[in-house]
Amino acid sequence: MPPWMTYGLLGVVAGPVVLTIARAVTHDERLAWTAFTRCGWGHLAAASGLLGAALACVAVHAPLEASALSWFVMVGLLLALIDLTVHRLPHPINGALLAGSVIQLSFLALLRSDFDPLLRAGLAAVVVTTAGFAVYVGSRQGLGFGDVVLLAPIAFVLGWFGWNQLFAGLMSAFLLAAVSMRLLRASRAGRRGDALALGPFLIISAVGAILLT
Repeated sequence: MPPWMTYGLLGVVAGPVVLTIARAVTHDERLAWTAFTRCGWGHLAAASGLLGAALACVAVHAPLEASALSWFVMVGLLLALIDLTVHRLPHPINGALLAGSVIQLSFLALLRSDFDPLLRAGLAAVVVTTAGFAVYVGSRQGLGFGDVVLLAPIAFVLGWFGWNQLFAGLMSAFLLAAVSMRLLRASRAGRRGDALALGPFLIISAVGAILLT
């Protein structure tokens, strides 16, 4: 079986698992995803289809990093669903995302005897997380602490692939979030109290930057 098909099937199987965990974490609140699916099984099919397609693309685009990226996509989708639903990014899941990425990419660096991408990833994580924490402390209007913690695995994975991917992933995330917030306020007669989950933008933009650059 081709690797892309193997990872695609993994994504199909992982879809319902991700939704089940998200429901448990949000205490069975109606997930934001299910608002777009009328059929009872529609949200399961959507999750499986999205993960299946994403993991198949990962296996084709970055075969060496396919395992680490698959973990990043699956746990990232879980965090995105939780953040969209209850505006929270649980630290244990954030930690699992970071730990899984660090362990798998470190093992890959050891196998390849090439530690430059790993060192770049570590530096990117430190710099971006430090900058995010400074923004959080200086002005708590834009970043929540959960967003700051999420920046560590985001920057680590993007940094592994290069500085261009890091810049593209972060800039596109904040740009999309800013545009979405402006549109949200415009649709609600200029109200400024509306909260916007940043986590999904960070995750989607990171995956996009890796696959498209």
